[in-house]
Amino acid sequence: MEDNKKYLIDIAKEKTYPNQFDDYHKEFSEWRTRSDNPYGYSFVHDVREHTYVDGEGYYRKKADAAEKAALTKCLGLLGASLLVMLFIDAVISFVFYKLYNDSSIFDVRYSEIENVTTFLSPLNAALFGAATTFKYIAGLWIFVHFSKIPRKVAIPLPKDAKVSKSGIYLILVIMVMGKVGSYLINIIFGWMNVDCVFTLGFHNPDSVFSDAIYVFFNCVLVSIFSEFLFRGAILQLFRQFGDTYALLVSVITFSFTYYDVSSICYASLLSAVLGLFTLKTGSIKTAVIMRIVESISSYAVSCVILDNYSNGRVVIVCIYAFIATVAAFVFARLMCNGKLDFRMRNDSSEIDNGAKLRLFVTNTSITLWLVAVLGMVVLMVRFI
Repeated sequence: MEDNKKYLIDIAKEKTYPNQFDDYHKEFSEWRTRSDNPYGYSFVHDVREHTYVDGEGYYRKKADAAEKAALTKCLGLLGASLLVMLFIDAVISFVFYKLYNDSSIFDVRYSEIENVTTFLSPLNAALFGAATTFKYIAGLWIFVHFSKIPRKVAIPLPKDAKVSKSGIYLILVIMVMGKVGSYLINIIFGWMNVDCVFTLGFHNPDSVFSDAIYVFFNCVLVSIFSEFLFRGAILQLFRQFGDTYALLVSVITFSFTYYDVSSICYASLLSAVLGLFTLKTGSIKTAVIMRIVESISSYAVSCVILDNYSNGRVVIVCIYAFIATVAAFVFARLMCNGKLDFRMRNDSSEIDNGAKLRLFVTNTSITLWLVAVLGMVVLMVRFI
């Protein structure tokens, strides 16, 4: 009897994910191959099987239709999650507008640095932090609950995963680049009499308690849950369509949640680095620690500027120069040792990245989200 198995190609079971542990592969494969799972791309192909098309001859059945169907479902779910998060952001803005008659009270703009007069009380700082944290928890819950992706896949945290020290150094360099880049962009907008948001965050020089609450919620909890969402659930679910595409989706969605023209480039670079280290280490642990370090460092730099506007800038320049010098030495050694290899090794797909990106921008829920993001960007800009 002929062995039929040698003619069968199981795309899901043949897929491997570099740097991942065995449980990850097992649970991801089982989830993808479930018959009742519309979000999993799985296709068993018989190389002998042909389909006859009248007038055109025989054609082999291909997996691209199965991949396109699963990708469309995943993008629809992603768009729905992002729309819920944007709605929560809009509610937060409305509430703070009613409290302080300024919907942008939680953003300090360059034109206001020398005369900031409104500070949050500890209670309001806690309410804002809790609401922002809830936004990411809600998006994460919706995405994981409906996709039913296993927890070990959505939030890969193997016990033996090591934290990459090079990632910590690199994220500080990214922070410096982001601060300088955002500052230059704001100067350009200033020439056009447009005051673009430059987020420094809450800072109350009269209340250490308010600042501590802000750091706890917005630098620690928000960092953790946003990484669980973007480098966890979103990046991991879209890996079945190729690591490059998964990385692009996580970068685009993360950066556009900032609703700020001056921060989108910085957020994109930050997201790309966090995603690459997640793929390289096989764990989300490094990305979470990198994000917390970046958030706290960025907040500390902002406080130095706000507390002492003139001398503070001199101090910041010295800090930036020190970070750049140490980082240059560290990365020179890492490159010589060949430890900075971020080449993608899991990019097999039936659809090219161009076609997949077109599916992204033409998906109904993603399109609605992008339009809503544009609306938020317009609302965050004011003329001076």
